[in-house]
This record gives sequence, structure tokens and C-alpha cells, in this order.
Amino acid sequence: MELQTTAPSVDVLDSWKAIAQHLNRDIRTLQRWESTKSLPVHRMPGGDRPGVYALKSELDSWRRSRDIHLATPGEPAEGSAPETQLPSVAVLPFVNLTAGQENEFFGDGLADEIITALARIPGLRVTARTSSFAFRGKEQDIRKIASSLAAGAILEGSVRRSGDSVRVNAQLIDASNGYHLWSDRYDRELTETFRIQEDISQAIVEALRLRLVKSVPPVRRQTANPEAYQLWLRGRHYSIRRNPRDLLRSRSYFEQAAALDPQFAQAHVGIAESWWETAVFGIESPREAVAIGRCAVARALELDERSGEAHAMLGIYSGVHDFNWAEAERQFLRARELNPGSPDIRMKYAVYLLEPTRRFAEARAEFETALEFDPLSPVVLAHVGQCLLLERRYGEAVECLQEAAEIDPSYWVPQSVLFGAWAFQGRLDKSLEIAERAIVQLGPNPFLLGGAGIAYGLLGQSEKAKVYLRRIELLGETRYVSPLSIAWIHLGLRDVEQCLDWLERAVEERDPQIIHFPVKPLYDAFRGHPRFQALVERMGLAS
Repeated sequence: MELQTTAPSVDVLDSWKAIAQHLNRDIRTLQRWESTKSLPVHRMPGGDRPGVYALKSELDSWRRSRDIHLATPGEPAEGSAPETQLPSVAVLPFVNLTAGQENEFFGDGLADEIITALARIPGLRVTARTSSFAFRGKEQDIRKIASSLAAGAILEGSVRRSGDSVRVNAQLIDASNGYHLWSDRYDRELTETFRIQEDISQAIVEALRLRLVKSVPPVRRQTANPEAYQLWLRGRHYSIRRNPRDLLRSRSYFEQAAALDPQFAQAHVGIAESWWETAVFGIESPREAVAIGRCAVARALELDERSGEAHAMLGIYSGVHDFNWAEAERQFLRARELNPGSPDIRMKYAVYLLEPTRRFAEARAEFETALEFDPLSPVVLAHVGQCLLLERRYGEAVECLQEAAEIDPSYWVPQSVLFGAWAFQGRLDKSLEIAERAIVQLGPNPFLLGGAGIAYGLLGQSEKAKVYLRRIELLGETRYVSPLSIAWIHLGLRDVEQCLDWLERAVEERDPQIIHFPVKPLYDAFRGHPRFQALVERMGLAS
């Protein structure tokens, strides 16, 4: 088939694969960008499934207008490493060479802190931890890893601890050709961990020839107590595992770190974040999480007013708990200003403010920026899927949620949103299949039980729906259970007043999901009900 275009053939990219290679992104990301960022892709005429093509000149112009910084492979100079500036870097988890898997957290923490330090350098795009760490233990070519992460350079290394001493080996590799740009070894005391981070960051800047950077911002020494720092690293290690047990473990470490050094701001932030995440998971009271978290965040900001993470938590509390959306936005914007390279802050801004206030285009822009920094994050992808669902773009939502579930099958949020996306397309059978499979794989999460219950109710199998209702009630005898999981089953049973009773209780308890009442398709049948309208008005989210 000949392309119907007058552009020179050298300018034409005639497949998704060719377009992906030109932009150094994976195909799924580009297909998402076509709908969310107006990526200039054209369809070939004819056929049931027409092919695609794009013009290099149009793509390059689009990229410049969007200010999307992509790594550009360069031709190596004969016999030596290239002199080109590489604008992006990914830091892989440092390999633990110390006997005992319990020491793995130290190498992870060191890599994570280097990511944080590099992210503060102007002109350098740094891949976030979630995506970089997805390649742990995988024997893959560095260039393939870099292509997946859209990184121009890769930092990898190893850590060996012995008593109070540590040896760190690090090397920076040009992703376009595999050349070593820099490597070094550090033999230091554990108390000098911050100095190692600074030295490595400075070496990377020099190796990448970032001439606009006069010096690397100093690593912020949050604590002078080595033991408190080790506890905080352990907390960070467990906090990203996205399951209730490890969230509780991470909180314990953060609390121990704060007890050892009450001046450790990031330990207080960790306490607040871990409490909030367990509330999001529906296993602890949101009111208790906010009360404890507010105290922890206030202490963190007393110690470090420039903590973007602390301001983001204040944004959540101001919106979800206080229904003060103006203050919530002020806090989120301050957080983003302080840490523009944080995908987590951008995601929270989108989820907890832009979506509830129906600013979907802005929310998608924040998610896409988050994915620039963290392209393999199942958390961000799951929330992109939720945003598409809220916009009633169910087919696209399913694709995005399936991608998130493939990256991390143990993460329950994509499954929870996915069965809703199928249900809203009239595929209750598919929705029920996903919910029941997720319950077997991931355990009796109340939201998954509620999803199965609502599906059975809508299918007219009320007795089976009531079995799931009883399972949730039994869980509630030994732990906190979100009222929403019970409300959903009453919705499936078409018991409107009972459902509204539980929705009102969810608002009283400030369940994190209440802020999506005005926009979630699940509640479309209630839009005109006076009790539901009163709830939306109470939250300050009436249109």
C-alpha cells in the first residue's frame, strides 16, 4: 500500500513501531498520547483495520511545542565515548552484595536518595523509583532498559556493608552505545551516606556535561542520627509495596525513626502518608488517619517548610476532610512548585482535586507528566484508567487498567476500577469474573467484595449478593471496613434508601472515595435524588 501523502518518503514513519522508535517511547504510551496529547498520527485509507503513519517533521514540531524531553541516541565517536549532553537519567536499584536479604533496603535507599538529589538539578529529567526498580534482578541489555524508560543514561551500582563501613561501586552508562561515561568506588563510614549521594550526583552532572548547572544542590541532611536514617530507609523500602501488611510495617519503621530523632522531618511525613494509604485501602478509619496525619505533617513543616510531600498531604486533608477546595489547590500547587519532578505529587493533585472538580483535561495532563517521570508505574496508570472511566471513555479505561494490572498483578486498585469499567459497558459477566478472580488472588478486600456483590445484585442474583454483604459485615467485626463497600451492594440490590444511608456514613467518616460522588458513573442513577444532591452540596462539589 502506498501512503497517501506528498511528504518526502524519508520523512514518513509507516507504523506504530517506527513512530515509537523515533520518539523513544513504547507503543502503548504513544497510543494514549494520540487521544490525550493530540499526537499527530494519521490513518492509512482502506481495510478493516487501517494502518497508521506519521511525519517526522510533525512529530518533532509537536514534541517541541509540548516541551517533551526525550533522549536522542547519538553516534559514538570512533574509539571514545561521545561528547553529547544526555538530558535524562535512570537510577537502577543498587545490587546488595552483603550477606542477608535484610540489607537490600540499604542499596534501594541509596539509589532512591540519589534519584531525589538528581531530580532537584535543573535541566535533568530523572526516572522515578517505581519504573527504575521494575528491572530489579532482570538480566537485560542496558540499552533495552534505557529505551523502556526513555533515559539517555543509566546509573547502576552495588553496595557492600561491613559493620559500620560501606563500599559503594557506581557506574554511569551512555544508553545509546553502552559506553561507560563514569565510574568510581567509595569506601566510607555509614555516617557519610549523605556525602556519597552528593559525590555521585556531582559526578553525574560532570559526566553528562550539564554546563548550565554550576553546582549540585546539597543533599538535604534530614537527620544526623544514622540509626534513625536506617529505620527511615526500611520504612521507604516497605512503603512502595502497595499492600496493607507492608504499609503497616513501613509505618512502624517511620515511627521508630521519628522517636529516635524527633527533628527528622521526612520520618513524620512517612507516618502521615502511611496512615493515609491504609485509609485508602479501606482498612483503617479515615478520620483517625487524618487526625494523626495532620499532627505529623504539622511537625514536618515546622522542621522543613519546603517539604513538597507534606504540602501535598495538607492538600488532601483540606479537600477530602475539610471540603476546602481553594486551600487544597493552594497546597497542591505549593507542593508541585517545591518538587516539580515528583510523579506522586502530580498524581495526588489530579486525583484529589482536579477530578472531583471536573477538570479532567488538567488531570490527564498531570498524569501524563507523572508518566514522563515514571512510565512503568502501575499506580499512575491505574489512576489514568480511573480518569478515563470518569470521563465515560470506558474502552480506553479498560486498556489502561489492564496495562497497570499486568505490571503489578498484586496491586488491587486496577482490578477494583477495571470491573467497574466493564460493568458500565454492560458486561456484568466480565465484571464479576474479574472481581471474583481478584478476591482469590489478593484476599478479601472489602472493595473487591463489594464489587462482586454489586454485580450479583444487578444480575438479579440477590442471594449471592447478600453472601458478599455478610462477608463484609464479618470483616467489620474485627477491623475497620469502609461504608462504601456496603453501600455498593445495596445499590446492586436496588435498595436506594439503604444505599444512601451508607453513602451518608461514608461522608461522615470522610472515606477518600467520596470526593468522586459527583463524577463517578456508579452514582448516575442517584443524581436527581435530594439526599444525594445534599451530600454533593455538603462537600462543596455541586456543579
